[in-house]
Amino acid sequence: MPEPIKIPLVTTIKERCRVCYTCIRECPAKAIRVVDGQADVIVERCIGCGNCVQVCGQHAKKVFDSVPQVEDLLKGENPVAAILAPSFPVAFLDWDHKEVVGLLRKIGFDYVFEVAFGADLVAERYRNLLQQDDDRRYIATSCPAIVVYIQRYYPDIVGALAPIVSPMTATARVAHREHGDDVKIVFIGPCIAKKEESAALVPDDVDAALTYEEALRMAEDRNIAKETIEPSEFDSP
Repeated sequence: MPEPIKIPLVTTIKERCRVCYTCIRECPAKAIRVVDGQADVIVERCIGCGNCVQVCGQHAKKVFDSVPQVEDLLKGENPVAAILAPSFPVAFLDWDHKEVVGLLRKIGFDYVFEVAFGADLVAERYRNLLQQDDDRRYIATSCPAIVVYIQRYYPDIVGALAPIVSPMTATARVAHREHGDDVKIVFIGPCIAKKEESAALVPDDVDAALTYEEALRMAEDRNIAKETIEPSEFDSP
């Protein structure tokens, strides 16, 4: 499994940082240092877990913005598919799933798929893998932050990583198989590490990754009111 190319998943908004050391203490990868009186994220060490974003009381951590990249994809000639993580109901608490799908179509996505389908495919592969050798133990590879953490800090156990793609990648490959290699794939979910997974680990499968907040910002930029959305069902795999 290749070492991913690093992108600045998290940066510090210097005018907000008060150097309270919370992010430094809470970073599992020891990827934050103090430079010139400001907390500075070390890109080469960051695993994209997002913990520093959650614990920063000053809201001084900024996540890499994928919206411009996705806007360029939507303006292009190729069809664009959104693949939506299973946790989306938490981000859209007062929305029916058909309204969420309708919102994504109104933003400009040609297809909307459930990553839950990819999770079913991956679960079957894990079952088959474990049935081959009951005595061997594996580390699941669904989370890119875990994969990068092991690659960088525990190289002796890289061989324990399961040789199975993430549900995101599995869903993207199904979308390509059903609609052609020209379709562009955008993952939408809660995880900022997916941005690096799409950019570095599986660039041929997934073109970009948005957080739920970014997807909602795209809807706000288009002044899309909920009552104007036409409910729609997920595209079938």
